[in-house]
Amino acid sequence: MADFKLEAREGSQMALTMTVKADVVQAEYAARLAKYAKELTLKGFRKGKAPLPVVERQLGEAILSEVSYDVMEKTVGETIEGLDKDKQPLSFSTPVLQNEDELKFEHGKDIEFTVVYDVFPSVELGPVTGMEFEVLDAAVSDADVDAEIEKLREQNSTVMTKEGAAALGDIATLDFAEVGDDGKVVEDTKREDFTFTLGSSYNYYKIDDEVVGMEAGQEKDVEKTYGDDETNDALRGRTVKIHVKLTALKERVLPEVDDEFAQDIKEEYKTVDDLKKHIREDLEKQMKDMRDNEAFMMAYNQIRKTSKYELPASLVRFAVENETRDYLRQVGRSADEIDRLIKNGDPMAQYIMAMVQDRAKANIEQQVILEAIQKSGVITVPEDELKAELEKQVNDQMDEDTKKRVEELVKDQLEFSKVPRYILDNNTFKATGSKLGMEAYTEAYYDKMSKLDGATGEEAAEAADGSDKE
Repeated sequence: MADFKLEAREGSQMALTMTVKADVVQAEYAARLAKYAKELTLKGFRKGKAPLPVVERQLGEAILSEVSYDVMEKTVGETIEGLDKDKQPLSFSTPVLQNEDELKFEHGKDIEFTVVYDVFPSVELGPVTGMEFEVLDAAVSDADVDAEIEKLREQNSTVMTKEGAAALGDIATLDFAEVGDDGKVVEDTKREDFTFTLGSSYNYYKIDDEVVGMEAGQEKDVEKTYGDDETNDALRGRTVKIHVKLTALKERVLPEVDDEFAQDIKEEYKTVDDLKKHIREDLEKQMKDMRDNEAFMMAYNQIRKTSKYELPASLVRFAVENETRDYLRQVGRSADEIDRLIKNGDPMAQYIMAMVQDRAKANIEQQVILEAIQKSGVITVPEDELKAELEKQVNDQMDEDTKKRVEELVKDQLEFSKVPRYILDNNTFKATGSKLGMEAYTEAYYDKMSKLDGATGEEAAEAADGSDKE
């Protein structure tokens, strides 16, 4: 192996400086020169019959350069293969030759050169355990259960024609149009048979309240003023007269909450109490997951802030491109088209990459920090759990090397998946504030998560659930 020196640089980079001895280059040069002499046809000579001195005089400099680069590349590959894994380049980081324009290849002289590449970042962890945090206080209430039952009633309601006055929640069908200052209908604003639920404001003029109290067949003019906070640019600041005709009115008839209703939801529920018990258990599980997520993200964010690490540019770029590829796949782009868009710097791809930049970086940071905790040796996997997982993934058809690799991978993934729980179990989380119900807690939770630097509610959920590394 050639002599080499490895030096860590900023940005999670390694500089590998190597010396290739002159005799190694010379031996390869002689072999390459002889090979070309047998294969080439030079002017004045038949193929393979030109004397070596003639071939060397015409092509020697080019052959020496070609051989030197080949020997350098081979030497770099062999040297890197012998390094510890944490000193090897990331799979998508190609070693880059430094100061190439200063290289001079001469017979009888060693070649000294340096390549630089990115490595997986090392992390100097801040405190991981023994911290205390304030989290939101919350519990599933009877009102939460009742709200879920109301949703089920809505989902299982029947729609019937309504006699009498319209009320919020009814389904109205309208003909409407603006009326100009001359009292005539503005033709291009006419709309017929428009159906919506009163109270939803899913209509252009937001005339829900004005329709309440009308009966089917009734029509009237309403005047409505739109303030400066109106989101519709065409209506903002205007006072508009609208002619409205209620052509049909329907109401949702909700089922009674009785044992028959519970059985309609699911056969295994024999009574309303069974249904309520299931709903409560489901809500409690959802809330527990969210509370674990909240606690984990608070602790993780503190660990992230107090840890020292540098993300290599290639790792962030790789993560951003992956997020971009996922987005483009979801909107129906083909693999070939995605490659072309990213490779050519297409404006749409560039826009998406900018859009996902922060999220991709946050995901990479989280993986790097959790892996550093894992590698610190604090995580253990029970033997029975490891054995059970290996039985699923290792089979007798595998050769020994494959089995070993799979076993190492399974153990690594199991360890990594336990890091969030380790953080939760080894820090203190004190519930403060008023006890929130499900709806209020959900809103407060996502608001809190959005204010944590480098973290989102979605990432919190994935991490605290013990998601595997990519």
